[in-house]
Amino acid sequence: MRKRGCWEASGRWLRATTFIVMVCGLTLVPGRALAQPEVSGVIGGLLGGDLNNLLEGTSSLKSTFDNGPLYGFRAGWMGGFIGLEGSFVMSPTGVSISGNNLPAGVDAKVYYGEGNVLFFLLPGPVKPFLSVGAGWHSYDFDVSIANVTLSDDDAKVQKAGWNFGGGLKINIKGLTLRGDVRDHITTVGADDFGLADVADELGITGEQTLHNVEISGSIGIRF
Repeated sequence: MRKRGCWEASGRWLRATTFIVMVCGLTLVPGRALAQPEVSGVIGGLLGGDLNNLLEGTSSLKSTFDNGPLYGFRAGWMGGFIGLEGSFVMSPTGVSISGNNLPAGVDAKVYYGEGNVLFFLLPGPVKPFLSVGAGWHSYDFDVSIANVTLSDDDAKVQKAGWNFGGGLKINIKGLTLRGDVRDHITTVGADDFGLADVADELGITGEQTLHNVEISGSIGIRF
């Protein structure tokens, strides 16, 4: 049984993310008078492994969201044509994950803590935007192995990942309404699990790229 290897790659990701956030934060300083802090609550769903089923018409959007509801919050600083925000979202009841060689129907509780830069495409109260960011991704896989006692950390993967997407933001006086579509991307390998037997059970022999598409709406307050 192998235990988790070093975290050097994750450290490099975090240092790169910190640098990006610092640079983007500096770009907001000259426009401070026009920028506003915002806090919003998020609700939606993660398509995860149900994305292919949705495209093929074998599942509905409602059943997909029932399988992977998503909750969380975002807080940031918006000004002019750029914004900077941090977010924490989770799917506490589990979402179906699919990768290149992952078996169908594998469930995992998912947590994303990320920092994003938003690029607003138009001025005014109605703003379409693009978004890109990175942060910490956590997956708690629901898996059991015969004759093996698993600890709480053996079936968990916690590492750096990134996301990209876009949406529409509408400002109404002190309120903001927003819709987002984001693809959360995480590269997972056998060494990322606390116990190598878990990776073997899931069929992960090399690196796999997990895609979890978030579709969410949020209501926030601008200060």
